[in-house]
Amino acid sequence: MKKTAMSSRERMLATLKRQPHDHVPFSPYIGQGPWWPEPLFWRGQLERAERMLELGLDPAIDVWLPSPEPHPDVKIKTWRDTTSGAEPMLTKEYHTPAGVLRQTVSETDDWCSSWHCHWIPTTFSVEKRNHYNMELIDDFNIPRRTEPWVKGIEDLEKLRYLIRLPEGHVLDEWRMDAQRAKEFAEKHGLLLQSRRTIVGDAFQWFCDISDFAVWMIEKPEFVKEFLGIFQEWALGLTKLALETGVDVVQRRGWYEIPAFWGPKYFKEYLVPLIEEETRLVHDAGKIHCYLLPEGQGAYASVLKDMSVDVLMGIDPRMLHGGDMISLYERLGEHKAFWGGVNAEVTLESGDTVLIDKAVKEAIGMLGGRQGFILGAFLFQQITAKSILSMIDAWKKYRQEYS
Repeated sequence: MKKTAMSSRERMLATLKRQPHDHVPFSPYIGQGPWWPEPLFWRGQLERAERMLELGLDPAIDVWLPSPEPHPDVKIKTWRDTTSGAEPMLTKEYHTPAGVLRQTVSETDDWCSSWHCHWIPTTFSVEKRNHYNMELIDDFNIPRRTEPWVKGIEDLEKLRYLIRLPEGHVLDEWRMDAQRAKEFAEKHGLLLQSRRTIVGDAFQWFCDISDFAVWMIEKPEFVKEFLGIFQEWALGLTKLALETGVDVVQRRGWYEIPAFWGPKYFKEYLVPLIEEETRLVHDAGKIHCYLLPEGQGAYASVLKDMSVDVLMGIDPRMLHGGDMISLYERLGEHKAFWGGVNAEVTLESGDTVLIDKAVKEAIGMLGGRQGFILGAFLFQQITAKSILSMIDAWKKYRQEYS
């Protein structure tokens, strides 16, 4: 019997719920910037969605959740010291009612380079920073800092004054943009997804990594209180997303990988928090997606018992245990998979034969059984030629295993 054609949203929802669909969807994790030539040129996600629809893809419309906003009583002080050594030192202080939270970083030669990710994705654009001063959350700080924000339990009450939901007109304007995104998604029949809640990832930005690794063993109460601050913020963001009416709430686990946590501490510290968020999402009748860029194989026995619906970021080269077939056999009755093709080696190679083979294997191994969305992390290092080759391969194989 010939399958009835679905809208993109219908196809994505059916796949995420592991239900029958007309063909395997292709929805890449992709940036909003104008990085590629036509037909992949776009400015912001609305143009991106229009280009992707023209190519037959299944773009999700993202409602980007707001960044933390300090309490109105917090005062900020920052300075640059050029006399202390070979490199300038940047210091920033948040003066809170509970005391001062401070970080110092070394301003290396590449601090003002284009690679310093001086942009923040928002629902309708890529918001450029207009300075190179220190941000509260910034990967560039991590290897350059000489003093982290959080040095011990005495800093946690101060941290609470910074990790908060926005208020007043900032929140009102965020809600208006979320409404606009929903209207666009409804008009074009697209999935609406909120990105992203953050909890476990925060340890890298706020604490010395080696210290935190020791604290996971020796100071569990500190770790739980630290994570609890971000969990409270994440649950508040989740409620905002659900009020908007998104189909999917995405939780980010970019640094919740086995290399940092291992199965033991992932299960002890993070799983209860992820489960709490999943319950909130399920109570609203929505889908909970967990973005984990690697380590699903190492975590498989834990992930199987978790309630999260979708594992996003499946990379055959980064499972750290087994392959996609064995992972699906362990988890496929419980989870949908989103991913399947490696970016750093396969797509960056530019080898069309290799890309074709990777797409065929991903769809063939997982797409024949329900619950697989083809995807990959498409950053600016990937050429347009490689992306178009992946699209061509997907169109060749997408119905063969549906």
